[in-house]
Amino acid sequence: MSPDPMLRQMRLRLWLAAALPAVLVVLVLLALFVQRHGHELLQAKQHQALAVAKQLASQAEFSLFAADVQTLQRLAATTKDSDADIVAVALRAANGQFQAGAGRFGAELPDFTGNRVHLNGERLWVIHEVRSDLVAVDDSLAAGLLESGAAEPVVLGFVALEYDLTSLQRSSQQLLWWALAATGLAVVLAALLSALIASSVTRPVAHISDVVRRIGSGELQARAELARAGLMAQLASGINRMASQVAVTQEDLKLQVQQATEELRLQKLEAERTARTDGLTGLLRRRAFIDLAEAEIQRSLRYQDPLSFIMFDVDHFKAINDTHGHACGDAALVHLAELLREQMRDSDLPCRWGGEEFVVLLPRTGADVARHAAERIRNHFEANPVRWEESSLRVTASFGVAAFDARDLSLSNMVARADMALYRAKRNGRNRVEVADYEGWAAGGLGQPAA
Repeated sequence: MSPDPMLRQMRLRLWLAAALPAVLVVLVLLALFVQRHGHELLQAKQHQALAVAKQLASQAEFSLFAADVQTLQRLAATTKDSDADIVAVALRAANGQFQAGAGRFGAELPDFTGNRVHLNGERLWVIHEVRSDLVAVDDSLAAGLLESGAAEPVVLGFVALEYDLTSLQRSSQQLLWWALAATGLAVVLAALLSALIASSVTRPVAHISDVVRRIGSGELQARAELARAGLMAQLASGINRMASQVAVTQEDLKLQVQQATEELRLQKLEAERTARTDGLTGLLRRRAFIDLAEAEIQRSLRYQDPLSFIMFDVDHFKAINDTHGHACGDAALVHLAELLREQMRDSDLPCRWGGEEFVVLLPRTGADVARHAAERIRNHFEANPVRWEESSLRVTASFGVAAFDARDLSLSNMVARADMALYRAKRNGRNRVEVADYEGWAAGGLGQPAA
């Protein structure tokens, strides 16, 4: 049976993890070695060329002084024949006049000034001065200066050598090929070692994977052999324990699934309830109320049922917070929400509209019944003060009532009319109920918002 693709990928990755760092290290060392060796070879060649130039300059010193062209020619030819890499040799006098030479220079030589070593691609030029202390003088004082070393040596001429570096580069290439061969051998050895390491990991993984596959296919009695698990014996032992726990009856498993499903359902309901209700009062949140109210409006339009809306606002709520603190204000809101629920039917929709403002939607309820309901709620608030610390705090509210009219077209118009009635209740002394009139609202506009 062919190995699992996942195991093949794992084996390949393990192989790369083990072999690739070794290969990279070898290549880096190889590059550094070749570069350094090539640089050292070039420096050695430059030193050798400079030594040959110095030797030739020393040999040609007297001949240049005596203008012995034949001797200079012989020295140039002998120097060129002494090294196969020397392409050309030239000897010039101090005035630049050519004296002798051998071979042919590949390019025009630079100015003959001073001692220099010049590298140009595959060619190396060396220019060296020929100096001498032997000067014909008649003055005994000048001769004494020369003998004492007080006078500067005289430049008699220049020696120029041109070397071909092809053989040097060929040697570097041969070294590179040998190094690459050694690198290839190191890669092969690293690959074998990496394969051995990868196999020591993938064989236990393959065995454990096969056991897990058999358990997954329903063979619950399958177990991993710890001897074949190798370094992963602890993992194999854990899988065996897991398989023992998985081997339960179908009835027990079904019961566990049912319990988990019921728990998830309850959690979902709780999450939905939390999202739809106000955290302080437990009443509907504004967004949830609007969704339900829009549905009730559509039902009222379809079946021609009456629908009413109550909006009320706690009187002097800011004074309560400023005098007794925000904790007292929160307690008052919670208390009023409990009193409101006591006066509601199951079909009514109470909501905390925002801050100290509340609304109630009354399905199948006309304006007169809604007004009586608002009066009942108002009286209930007035008759049941808020208990705060060791005192009793009387809290009242102002109410605005609006009956749904088909001409409203939306919930927002009905809310605006109830808000206008609420403002009128505030303006007329608070702790009272006012009913909105559609015609008056349409003629006078929305009015001012509730205080």
